[in-house]
Amino acid sequence: MINFRYHVVSIIGIFIALAVGIVLGAGPLQRSINANLNSSTSQAASDPQLSAQADAEAAGLKALASSTLTGLLTGTQVALVVLPGASDDDVSAVRSTLTDAGASVVGRVSLSENWSSTSMSQYRTTLSATLSSHLAAGAAKTASADGVVGYSIVQVMTSTGSETDLLRQILTDKSTPLMTIDEDPAGAATTLVAVGPRAASAAPTVSASPEAWNGLAQAVGSVSGVVVGDASSRDAMIASIRASGTSVTSVDSVGTTLASVDTALALSQKASGARAYGVGSGAQSVIPAVK
Repeated sequence: MINFRYHVVSIIGIFIALAVGIVLGAGPLQRSINANLNSSTSQAASDPQLSAQADAEAAGLKALASSTLTGLLTGTQVALVVLPGASDDDVSAVRSTLTDAGASVVGRVSLSENWSSTSMSQYRTTLSATLSSHLAAGAAKTASADGVVGYSIVQVMTSTGSETDLLRQILTDKSTPLMTIDEDPAGAATTLVAVGPRAASAAPTVSASPEAWNGLAQAVGSVSGVVVGDASSRDAMIASIRASGTSVTSVDSVGTTLASVDTALALSQKASGARAYGVGSGAQSVIPAVK
C-alpha cells in the first residue's frame, strides 16, 4: 500500500488552509482529494521524482502547521495506545507532532492480538466479568465485554490505586496478555491517542473483531481522546468505528503528515460525540476547524 505522503502534491489546498486558518470541510474538495489519491497510486509508486517531491511537500505541510500547533497542547498529558500491526514509524510521527504542539507524552502501551482477535472473543467476554468489578467509570458498567476491556485499558493509563493495580495485573498477565506496558504513565495521562495499522497489503493472518475496535474507541472517547488508523475501505478499522456511531474522534490516513496534524488539532478541541477527520470512508472534514 502506497503511503499518502506520495500524494501530498494533490492536497496543496491544505497547506493554504493551515497557513491562513481556513477550514476545509466535507464536500467537493474532500471528495476530489480522495479520488485523486485512489487514481494516482500506481503513478507515484513508479515515479521516484514524484515521491521525493511529495515527501518535501509533506515536510512543508508540517512546517506550515507548526505556527498553528505551537503551544496548542501545552499542559496536556497524553498516553499512546499502539494497536496490533501499527507501524513504529507512524507512532513516532504522531508522537513527534503531539510534542511539537506542546503535549507531554507520559506513557505508552502496546495491545496484543489477544485484545482484538475474533478467536479470543470468548476469553475477553469471560475476563470482562472480573475486570468490570474493578472499574471506576460508571459508563463502563453497562459496556459490552470489549468495551469493559477498553475502559480497563483507559483506567490503567489515567489513574492509580489498588483497583487500577488489579486491572493492570489482569491485562498484562503473562500467560494471555492483552497488553504490555512500554512506558508506564503511572496514571498521569489525561487523554489517550490510539494508533492503528495502515491498510493491509495482504489478507491479515489474524481476524480482528470490530467489537474490540468499537469497545476501545468508546473508552478512548470517554477521555476526549483520538483514534488514528485506516479508513480506505468500509471494512477498515476507522471506517468501522465511524459506521458504528461510537462517540469518539477518529482520524484516518495513518502514516501521513495530514493524520498527525489532524490528531493534534483534534486533541486540542474537546468535544462530545463522533467527529471524523481525513479523506477516508466516513470522514466529515479534511481537518478540524482552525481557530
